[in-house]
Amino acid sequence: MFLTSKAASTASYFSYENFEKLADACADFYHKSLDKKNQSSISERRNQLAKTIHKFHVECGTLTPSVEEAIKNLQSSSCLLLMTAHQPNLFAYSGVIRKATLNHVLAQKLSERLMIPVVSFFGIADQDFTDDRWVRSALLPDVDRKNGLLELRFDMPEKLMINKVAKPSRNLLDNWRNEIEKWMDRNFSSISRECKSFGLKFDAEKAEFTGRFKDFWALVEEAYERAENYADFNSFTTSKIVNDIWGYDTLFSRFSECQQFFEPEFCFLLSNFDKYSQYVKEATASTDNSRGVQEEEFKTVPFWYHCSCGSKARLKAEQKDVSLIGQGQCIRCGKEHMFDLGSKHAPQLSAIASRLSARSLSMPLVLFHGLGVDCYIGGVGGTEYLKQAQFVAENLNITFPPVVVWRPRDVYFGVGQLEALMLFRKLSGTFDFSQYAQVEAGLQEKAAAVQRAIDELEEKKKQFCMGSGARSEEQIQNLKALSMKQSEVRRAANFSLLARNLGLLENIAAVMNLYPCIVDYAVNVGLKETSEQWVAYLRRNGPLSSNISLQTRFDNVLACAQSVLGCE
Repeated sequence: MFLTSKAASTASYFSYENFEKLADACADFYHKSLDKKNQSSISERRNQLAKTIHKFHVECGTLTPSVEEAIKNLQSSSCLLLMTAHQPNLFAYSGVIRKATLNHVLAQKLSERLMIPVVSFFGIADQDFTDDRWVRSALLPDVDRKNGLLELRFDMPEKLMINKVAKPSRNLLDNWRNEIEKWMDRNFSSISRECKSFGLKFDAEKAEFTGRFKDFWALVEEAYERAENYADFNSFTTSKIVNDIWGYDTLFSRFSECQQFFEPEFCFLLSNFDKYSQYVKEATASTDNSRGVQEEEFKTVPFWYHCSCGSKARLKAEQKDVSLIGQGQCIRCGKEHMFDLGSKHAPQLSAIASRLSARSLSMPLVLFHGLGVDCYIGGVGGTEYLKQAQFVAENLNITFPPVVVWRPRDVYFGVGQLEALMLFRKLSGTFDFSQYAQVEAGLQEKAAAVQRAIDELEEKKKQFCMGSGARSEEQIQNLKALSMKQSEVRRAANFSLLARNLGLLENIAAVMNLYPCIVDYAVNVGLKETSEQWVAYLRRNGPLSSNISLQTRFDNVLACAQSVLGCE
């Protein structure tokens, strides 16, 4: 079954031509939804949320004057609310943090246009599982390493909620710092050598980049000292970038501290569970379940139950007499949990509300409705479940705001990218990376031709070995001769170097296609400069689907190299 035309027609919420089109959609939604919102209920939820926001910023050390003002605005009756959310990833990549930039600039635009307070809210999904790769690792471009990547990794038990994991050891934190410093030194030295080999002057000052990293790491250290657990360490780092370095008034709150406020919204879904289940089934049957929620979701109540072991249980819904029963095993320890959720007409969650959190599909239904959200900035990974949630919301007459996914590729040259491009020039004779496929195909054909010649000689060796009985002296000499020919073929073609260069090409592609973690931006672009360039792009109404060119100090090095050596 395909999504109804009603749902399909709203798929445009996820993609907008440019920033102005998005602002138009948000303003239009705000005006049209005013009469549909339960202002009293929304005001209550926002006031409750304001308390957890204040607590987060006090503990993080980011309760700036602009944040305090935004908290007051959140509690005002006329406030327009923009929202985004994400797991607290390790040194999050740009796609996570840029959501705060789009929210911030959009809030300023709508406030100017509508003449009302507009607040940006960033929900920290600290009750998500530790299993996600980006929760436990961060990547930097490094063409000389395996797969072209330097991975900063924190090994954690699986199937735990992120906020139940202790923060990294001091030793591991120091190891990460040392790895990054070695990465910087190694890449700077390599670029300097390549420039000298080309007869170029390398005029980028290393002190500028090491200074940037020193400032960034001071921020990390403060987040580490303030954090009580791994989720807080990562979310404090993000808040310090967004609130302290960038100066945004973005409001952060842990989902673990605010989702219990939405008991009435969860109860609404339970009271309409038959319809909810039907629409979830239809939505999951007609969308990509490899990225969205699975087909069995319709049998599940719209929340997780938190087990005492630090993990969660998925509760299947069962009807027993007049009661709706939620029953299921903890994903980690296997403990069985069963709860009488009351009748569908009068569900009861008070006894377990403090141990509940929304599931992927129900989170938008609960928070958008409860908080009166006017726009949601989503991520690529959540596109499918947001589509599924939108379908369910519209069929249950739950107001669903505009949703946008802004995930361009930032095109810039830092130490890792420039080293990779210079290596590409060395292997191919050109800086034009669009020629990558042709260069790779050429090397592969050379390697294949050498391998065919070696294989033909190997086949001849097998033919000499066929038959029974002891080998004659002539056979032995022929085998030795063929083996020597194989060695000569390898040497003549420099086969080992050819194979190595093919491996390096793969690493170059990995570097150039990587969405690196925020450390790469801190070192090469600068944290403040990253925000300034993203903001400038949005304010000049750049297309939301286009790549963004960011400036770095290495641009002059590359321009000089291209001028002296030529681009061909």
